[in-house]
Amino acid sequence: MESYLTRLVNTSAVLFCVAGLWFSSLLAGCAAGPRYTRVTDTQTGRSDFASYCAACHQYDGQGVGEAPPLEGSPWVLGPQDRLIKILLHGVRGEMEIAGKTYNREMPGFGQILSDEEIAGLLTHVRGRFGRLSTPVEAETVRGIRSAHEGRTDYWSVDDLLAGP
Repeated sequence: MESYLTRLVNTSAVLFCVAGLWFSSLLAGCAAGPRYTRVTDTQTGRSDFASYCAACHQYDGQGVGEAPPLEGSPWVLGPQDRLIKILLHGVRGEMEIAGKTYNREMPGFGQILSDEEIAGLLTHVRGRFGRLSTPVEAETVRGIRSAHEGRTDYWSVDDLLAGP
């Protein structure tokens, strides 16, 4: 029959090993770093949405008045380059969403927001209202901004639907 002291030592050794394994795996996970280290994974996108978009599109993405809803919108679910162009330069023209036609101008924010801020804001919009998990990268925004450097006009709906 084991003595109390022997059982205590054996139990302590097992707990020590388990704790050691747990701590080692914790350190290994920390050493690997976070999955995403981009601005797009912070509160910035949500905050910028509240500052620049929610007045018209509402916090719940349902839109108000003549502002189209974002929730489940094919514009949110569609190609991210189209949304990047809209956020950079604005959009005008008739757009149909959920059976309703909207014809209101949306200003661009390319002069106000950085590539990282636009990426974060659109990552938030696509995740929150489109349930898309792929982040919009600042590099993608930078490339589209560069490709259309000097553009001062809003995009037309027809131009955006025609593609790149």
